[in-house]
Amino acid sequence: MNIVNLHILKEVKKGNEKYHYRLIEQYNPMLYKLGNFYLNSSYKKHADIDDAIQEVWIKVFKYIEILDDLSKFPNWLSKIMKNQCINMQKKNTEFVKKNILVDLENRHDLIEKIEDDEIDQINITDRQAMMSVLNELPEVYSNILKMYYFTGFRIKDIAVTQGISESLVKWRLTKARDMLKKMTKTKIKNDGR
Repeated sequence: MNIVNLHILKEVKKGNEKYHYRLIEQYNPMLYKLGNFYLNSSYKKHADIDDAIQEVWIKVFKYIEILDDLSKFPNWLSKIMKNQCINMQKKNTEFVKKNILVDLENRHDLIEKIEDDEIDQINITDRQAMMSVLNELPEVYSNILKMYYFTGFRIKDIAVTQGISESLVKWRLTKARDMLKKMTKTKIKNDGR
């Protein structure tokens, strides 16, 4: 974290409201990407993301004094956003309806796109089909794939939001792709019987 960010955070922690807007301006793009990731299946996604971000900032300004190590602010902020989105999903019955498993029978073209690392070129309908497979992966791997391919996070952004190194993100991304290929092949083979 750079010196300017620490200065802003110290002022906010002191209660200096002049710096609230600067902090919001700096971190809202990250929060929006996280909201887009966690609320991907919400039928009113953009409104839900805006509501989540608003609630997150209320919590941040209310509880920032308990954050002892300001260098951990981005990770702390990410966790607050994740928890806010999860709570919103639990309340949103549309989320449950939109996450019904999609039949992947005869979808060998998806396997080819995964094998060619062209996941980002999958259209929206196919992405919904892929989500059913992604949701079966362990969360640590599915989250990284979703963030990288479906939300547009860069490896650096994923590392910051997950609180891990960039090299670990790259390793998990590679492992997740391999797992996804195997699971999709198995699902297509089993559904094709």
